[in-house]
Amino acid sequence: MSISALRTEVGERLLAFAWDEWGQLGVLARSDRRDRWAIDPEALVLFTLEIGRDDPRLFDEVLDWLVVNERLVSVQRLRNLAADDADRALAEAALGWVARWRPRARLTAKAANGGSGLDGSEPLFRTTRVPTRQLDEAFLAHGFLKPDVEPSRNSQRPDPALPANFAFRLRNLLGVGARAEAIRVLLGVDAPNVTAQVVAASAGYSKRNVHEALASLQAAGVLDVLVVGNEQRFRAPRERWAALLGIEADELPHHRDWPALLHALRRIVRWLADPQEDELSDYMRASRARELVEEIGPDLRFAGVFVTDGGRPGAEYWEDFVGTVRAALDALT
Repeated sequence: MSISALRTEVGERLLAFAWDEWGQLGVLARSDRRDRWAIDPEALVLFTLEIGRDDPRLFDEVLDWLVVNERLVSVQRLRNLAADDADRALAEAALGWVARWRPRARLTAKAANGGSGLDGSEPLFRTTRVPTRQLDEAFLAHGFLKPDVEPSRNSQRPDPALPANFAFRLRNLLGVGARAEAIRVLLGVDAPNVTAQVVAASAGYSKRNVHEALASLQAAGVLDVLVVGNEQRFRAPRERWAALLGIEADELPHHRDWPALLHALRRIVRWLADPQEDELSDYMRASRARELVEEIGPDLRFAGVFVTDGGRPGAEYWEDFVGTVRAALDALT
């Protein structure tokens, strides 16, 4: 498979996934999909800010959703899940834009390194020309050339009855913080009990915050704790939580390790979008692909995606890479 064909396949499947998820969260979109998993809001925002660079309408509709639903979003968690400078620049630009239309002290974007200005900035959208009309100052401050647009006012609040919106239901119950994220993980994870470290990996808060959240939930009598050696393992009694939420225990949404999976997919998208990869020989492209998989392999494995160890030599590794990418895409279905 050529790199251009893989780029097209990845782009189409990821955009379809994003539209389907946001359609369940309240963005104006045609989507009949009803997932049984609980989506991770901040991980999905970061993911969409990257892949939305290939779909301006999706990008702008998600910004609109953020204006409508900003009280349900954790700014701190969004920043915690930003894994690199590319993530941080997009997240801070988006926060700056939302703050313009829904002023809140907590939405104030952090200053960009190097200041603002046209010099050194790049077009935000890969599929359109450099904008010639008025530029958005929030995005320009973080190095992106984006047309200045107003919110579409099309978005709605998430429907709490949908499994995909389980995180918002817990946030309305427990507040926007580590306790809601810890319970979301514990109620959905496919394991009898898990350690605080496992919870922290998906919760998106510091280990200290997660430990404090688990301790407070334990003190409230809504978590069971098993001590194995020197290690505490936690379990949320699903029958009791389901009764509180007015659903059956087997209707509780499934947990997915979204921060790890969606971060790996963002890295793949950026790698495929780099025009320099098109100019490389088959051998060099396969070598670079191997380096990428070595970097994102831990995230993929943590998210349950099979990654071939080693793989075939030389240029033949490219087919192994294609297989890994498709396995990551399949995790979204």
